[in-house]
Amino acid sequence: MDLFSPPGSLIFVNRSEREAVDGAFYVVTTDDGEATYKRYRKDPERLEPESTNRDHKAIYPRSPLTIIGRVRRTLYDFPG
Repeated sequence: MDLFSPPGSLIFVNRSEREAVDGAFYVVTTDDGEATYKRYRKDPERLEPESTNRDHKAIYPRSPLTIIGRVRRTLYDFPG
């Protein structure tokens, strides 16, 4: 997600926003129980990384998403 939240960023998550909106950013629990931060896409349902690392691929959930909350803000302090 380094295109929107560079390494070292703080993300602010609204835990009351748990309804998936196409194109919005969320922290979700994956099928294997891990938490991840991705962009939600509706058709087909998937979680897309917004990363400069092209090895990161979309996740197509096998079960209903467990949304922890919607990412609303990124805070980043430039080094130096």
